[in-house]
Amino acid sequence: MHPLFLIKSPNHAFNVMLRGLATTRKKYDFCAELYYKLKSLGLKANNFTYPFLFIACGNVWGFLHGKIDHRLVFKAGLEGDEYVNRSLITMYKRCGEMGFARMVFDEMGERELASWNSMISGYSKTSFAKKAFGLFMEMREKGFEPDEMTLVSVLGACGDLGLGRWVEGFVLEKKVEVNSYVGSALIDMYGKCRDLISARRVFDSMPNKDVVTWNAIITGSLDRFYTL
Repeated sequence: MHPLFLIKSPNHAFNVMLRGLATTRKKYDFCAELYYKLKSLGLKANNFTYPFLFIACGNVWGFLHGKIDHRLVFKAGLEGDEYVNRSLITMYKRCGEMGFARMVFDEMGERELASWNSMISGYSKTSFAKKAFGLFMEMREKGFEPDEMTLVSVLGACGDLGLGRWVEGFVLEKKVEVNSYVGSALIDMYGKCRDLISARRVFDSMPNKDVVTWNAIITGSLDRFYTL
């Protein structure tokens, strides 16, 4: 008998090791080796196993490996698992493959706010500003209330769309706390839109400012200075 089977929960032990390996430099090779070792011992991967593989695939080189692992999800019958699907979306967006991320998102039966946030963030970071804002509006129509992460992602896209004032109005209407996280995103957005007066207004209205807030207003001011 393999020593691993002497452990009370061998699957849990494997998942813990996968989680640790997913953060190493040669992460996919190590994770894949451990995964196939798991299979050879007759252990079954579960909905916690695959997300660690997808974390390891979160780069361009790992994209092809990620697609292979995606197919394994179907074989395991886990394509309806929210946690697995959200990890797939994160993996594809880190690889810059938003088309595949959207495919996974659209095929999900039920979506939690975290899945909407992941897609909106992905669109925002890959310069698909209109799609980010469009998905935000769709999310609202579905009855989801945005959280800080949603608003920060949308504001990142609004630097290209000039829709930041609408988002700030939404923040004020819903009485969302303009903390360092949201406030810095507003300042950054106005800085990108070359509206330093509004950026300074948001900055001055914030009772608590941290280094991120100061960096946002300084960066916006410098960007404006160098474009004059």
